[in-house]
This record gives sequence, structure tokens and C-alpha cells, in this order.
Amino acid sequence: MKELIGQINSTYCKRTQDLSMQRDLWVKLSNQFRPEISQYRTTRPSVLIVRETGDLGLAVLWIVQTALVRPIIKDISLNSQLSSKLSEMITGINNNSIIALAHSEDPKNPVTFTESDCILSLKGEKKFITAGKNADIIMATSRKEKEEKVSSIIFISRSDIETNLEDLNLKIFKSVNHSKLRLDNFNTSREFIPDIKPELLRRSLKRWGIIERALICESFISFLIYVNRLFASKEISVVTDNELSSMLEIQSASASKQINEAVYGERVETVNLNLERILNSAEKFKSKYMENYDRFIESEHLRLADLSLFDSLR
Repeated sequence: MKELIGQINSTYCKRTQDLSMQRDLWVKLSNQFRPEISQYRTTRPSVLIVRETGDLGLAVLWIVQTALVRPIIKDISLNSQLSSKLSEMITGINNNSIIALAHSEDPKNPVTFTESDCILSLKGEKKFITAGKNADIIMATSRKEKEEKVSSIIFISRSDIETNLEDLNLKIFKSVNHSKLRLDNFNTSREFIPDIKPELLRRSLKRWGIIERALICESFISFLIYVNRLFASKEISVVTDNELSSMLEIQSASASKQINEAVYGERVETVNLNLERILNSAEKFKSKYMENYDRFIESEHLRLADLSLFDSLR
């Protein structure tokens, strides 16, 4: 673990500009912490990673791979008859694979498809895809034209839509690529759509989306602990470690319960720590950061940009 932490820290700045380095580090991380949610019902390596390195982008990548895409794929496999081609694609997924979920979209331009002779033609835009340009496979949710809700999910090899992916150049999560996907009459075979019932698909997306958010909140609090220690090293006082540790303990307990509910129950009912507490703490750090901006170096500025993660919620 010590060696991995050292690699995360020593490569941070270069990784913000280098997709191949991002992938190489994911391979090292996934070898050490297998992306299988059932192994992490009480503690998550994403918390340790961000507390020790401040690399929130990498922690979020691990969360997406472990607590979102792979559980959804498992639900699909258990509730579908897969074509031989799709079965082969899914069987080829291993711990080192990066699978991107393309789900977030503008309601005015959702991804829809028409079908003719088992060929699907897709159009629309997905606006926020974690590790999109580094993914081996992209799972894009879709619907037929004039349908109001997502009804299908399409598995696409990233190499087939390379030119359709556009880097978002976010100010946050700089250590992991985030992309948007534009489709304009992109054709693919019906074989790459599992025949899962739409309501089961939507339930899976919602269930594991809840878990993803819980673990991101958990990691963000851990990130604040990293930031607090960084500030303390510069004699900048914001909050006590005990205050943040208490928040993390509450959120971690909630996240663990939510994972158990997602794995064993019908629905996820446990709530997260009051988000206002997290936002208020983040605002305190942002204010102190701006007051002392010139005291930080480049690698610290890159990390501290992630204090703005929840800005859109205010």
C-alpha cells in the first residue's frame, strides 16, 4: 500500500495530462483493490486513497468501477438473455478493465435509437462520462424515440466511438478523464443490447447510483481531512480533525448500511449525512484557500480545485 500511495503522489501532476498514465495507475490500483463491491461493505480503499494523497478523481474512478458499473452489469447478466457477442464482451471484462457508464444527459437531447433489420441508429448526447476516453467499453443508456424514460442500455466498444468522445476539460477531477459523447446516426447491432426489462434496468441504475453518491460523499469528507492537514502544515486553521472524523464516521456507517441494502434488500432506505454539513465545511476551506492562494504550489492547486465538487448544489 505504501508503494501505491507513493506512485499516486509522485505521478499526480503528470497524470492530469496523460491518459496512458491514468490507465497504468488504474491497473495498479485494481490489482491491489479488486473492484468487487461485496468485499468492501465496512471499509473502502477510496477513503484511504484520498485521505493520504488528496486524489479525489482516482477515488471516484474506483467508486464508479466498483460500486456502479460492475453491479449494473451483474444485474443485467442475471436478468437477461445475452447474445453470443455481448456475452463474449462481458465475459472479457476483468479487474483491470475500465467500463464507462454514459447515463447523464440533457432532457432536450437524450440518446434515442431507431431500428431497421436489427441495426440500431443512435442519436443524442451524454454529457458526463467518467473515464470515457480511457474506457474499454461504454454502456450508454437509451430509449426509443418518443419514449419518456430510459428503456435500454447499449454496450459499445470505445474504439468504435473514439471520434464521438470529447474531453470535458473539467476544473475538478483532473487526474481522471471525463468526456461527453455525441451521437449522430451512429449504427450498431441489436446484439449489443441486453433484453433486460426496462423497469429492472431503471431500478438497477437508481439503486447503484445511490451507492455511488454515498461513497463519493464519504470520499469527499476524507478529502477534507487531507485538505485540513495540508492547511495545518501551512499554519492555516479551519476546523478540527475530530470534527471531520466524526462526519466521516457517520457517513461511512450510512454507506455500509446502504451497500447491504443494495445487495440484500429490495430498496436502499438509509440516508446519507446531511449534505448541508458537508457543503458548509467545504465552503470554509474554499474561503481560507482563496485568502491564502499564493501559499500553495501547482500540485496543491490541482487537488484543491476539487473543493468545488458540490458547487452546482448551491
